[in-house]
Order: sequence, then structure tokens, then C-alpha cells
Amino acid sequence: MKKTWIDKPMCIGCMACVEIDETDTLFEDSDGLAEAKENDLELSECQMVCPTGAVKIGEE
Repeated sequence: MKKTWIDKPMCIGCMACVEIDETDTLFEDSDGLAEAKENDLELSECQMVCPTGAVKIGEE
């Protein structure tokens, strides 16, 4: 099953993905980086807006 997840070392905390996520799957963690809740969603829009490519879709 594919899902959306964040590659933490690549995330710069710009929160572009969180801003456009209409499912509330992505959120800002306590370190100021994006994080994904347990999900089975392919949030391709969020992946496309990430400037560093930290939003991943597939197996973690």
C-alpha cells in the first residue's frame, strides 16, 4: 500500500505541504518540520510543492 511520508533529513520546515494538505494528514512537529500521520493517502499535490523533495509517496 502506498502512503505519503516525510523524509526528515530533507525537510527544511517551510510547511508548503502542510498549507495545501486538505486532509490534515501533514502537520508541523515539535522540531518545526513536517510530519505525516498514519495514512494510506497519495498526497501528490503536497509532493509537488515541496522545494526539497522531502514529501515522499510509496513505502517508507
